[in-house]
Amino acid sequence: MKRLLLLSLFPCLVWAGGHATDWPASLKGVESGEQAWLDKVPGLAATADVKQATGLEDALARALSKNAPGVLETLKAIDARTWPHMIGTDIVCGVPAEQPAAVVEDFYQRTRLALLGTDKGSTCLWILEASYEEWKADNARKVE
Repeated sequence: MKRLLLLSLFPCLVWAGGHATDWPASLKGVESGEQAWLDKVPGLAATADVKQATGLEDALARALSKNAPGVLETLKAIDARTWPHMIGTDIVCGVPAEQPAAVVEDFYQRTRLALLGTDKGSTCLWILEASYEEWKADNARKVE
């Protein structure tokens, strides 16, 4: 009887194990900016822990310069709901924190150009510009 019970549970165990998210591959896919990956972001956000949510927001930020319209649509979905650990536009559109100056400058230039190329990026562009100016001011204070 115990064997029969265990055998009847096996399909459930296989099904549950088959749906584990491969986070490194998912983050790399989102970072690519491909629409198919961006479409998966709300589902990923719903199950992400703090570390995964941070990685997901970082991947979305890096995808902005590759597919600004797609990322902005994805951010609408993220911003419209309450996700356990996702902040959304306010984080994704800002310059990356704790990065070398060359990385921040490159991110700013590429992302700014991508956002200027779309008519839907004004809020994100405003956040990018404001965070960049704040970053420059912080760096100027460190030099003094």
